[in-house]
Amino acid sequence: MGKKTFYFILALLAFGFRLFLEFQSSIITGINGGYYPVQVRSILEQGRLAMNDMPLIFYINALFVKVLTFIFPSQSTEYLIILGIKILGALSIPLLIIPIYKLINNYPEFELPKSFEYLIVAFALFSFSTLYLGAEMMKNAYALVGFTYLLYLFLKFFKQKSAKHGLLIVLVLFLIAFTHFGVFAISIIFLGIYLITVYKVKAIIPILITAILGFAIVWWLDPFRAFNAINIFEEWFGLPWRIAFYPAGIASFILSVLIGLVLFLAIRNPKVETRQKQLFTIFLWFITLLSIPLLRFELWRRFNLMLFIPQLIALILVYPYLKVSYKSKFVVLLSVIIGISVIYNLIHPKQNTISVESYDDLALMKTKIQNPDKTIVMVRHGLDWWVVWQLKTKVGQAHLKVDESITSKYDEVLLLRQKKGHNDLYPGPGSPFFNPSVPENSILLYTSDYFDLYKWSE
Repeated sequence: MGKKTFYFILALLAFGFRLFLEFQSSIITGINGGYYPVQVRSILEQGRLAMNDMPLIFYINALFVKVLTFIFPSQSTEYLIILGIKILGALSIPLLIIPIYKLINNYPEFELPKSFEYLIVAFALFSFSTLYLGAEMMKNAYALVGFTYLLYLFLKFFKQKSAKHGLLIVLVLFLIAFTHFGVFAISIIFLGIYLITVYKVKAIIPILITAILGFAIVWWLDPFRAFNAINIFEEWFGLPWRIAFYPAGIASFILSVLIGLVLFLAIRNPKVETRQKQLFTIFLWFITLLSIPLLRFELWRRFNLMLFIPQLIALILVYPYLKVSYKSKFVVLLSVIIGISVIYNLIHPKQNTISVESYDDLALMKTKIQNPDKTIVMVRHGLDWWVVWQLKTKVGQAHLKVDESITSKYDEVLLLRQKKGHNDLYPGPGSPFFNPSVPENSILLYTSDYFDLYKWSE
């Protein structure tokens, strides 16, 4: 069996497995399961996004739904939107085989043992992080495909600087910016570490220029995300006590520590040439920065979801300098992580933030909404996007106080409390999955086994 055929089979297995996980439910799993349907429907109906965001993947989804509409004209648009999102979500990570194949077979001056090479590819397709990056995190997944290709181009550029690879790096970086903010941010961070490692003080000016241009692109696409990037010390750091409730993140952190250790030993190895040491230093700092456990939990969790790419590339680069015993230990470790990840996802697949029954019950409230465009529903985290999807209203977070800033914008302020049929997916105590409080004079508009809907009144 040829190498390309084996890669293709692994990708096909990954696509099938991810499809199987996506179709465990009729709706989309995860906290933000309703976000993609809302955005795609808005493009199809209004020609624009419902909320500012990096737009590329949403428009690709909308185009795919148009194709599905042509193939299945009798199906409702809402059904095809969710179907299309699930299919494209399942397809995202398997596309990693393209840049990984190019990297492994075109960059290193040594040949990896096929068993180790295939294990690397399997880890990229079946680890905890990749299986978690389902339809609700599709932007992240597709951007990571671009990021992997960017790292491949970087390695080619690092070996032998050429205008071609430099131009391609800029182009891929631009596409990543239109795909996912987080992956764009770590791409900028990686290039910044490269400039500092190689050029030291001379790197300050190009780093500032890159950061300013990157910020300008993000501000143009989504000012809110750009503001969060400015607010780095307030938004990025904190005591991440929820780490204890996130085993997949702990596994990724341990792997980062081990890979960081072998990179450090390789840097100190006198047999390693200076240029190679620079490369190891870049990946060591990058992996360390993304895995540091002093980051705010949500940021730490998201960085850990993206770490598998630099982890695997670092392993490929440092492989010739590993002791035989280390090589065998990494084979065992990666195999164990893959096995546990697949078994875990079969036994405990990613959950919906709401049950299918409570999702269906939401639709029954439509008759209580007189003017959706001028109505805001205060709702708990995790239910918000499904409310927008089903009721076509605006939503507000449960902790927000209803005051003149809200009542002056909307004809009706509604309070939705969920009694049954939900999953609190965010780990640890202090969960944000809490219902809004209801003032005594509020009017009950709708009640069921799952929800109580109130009209706000002081």
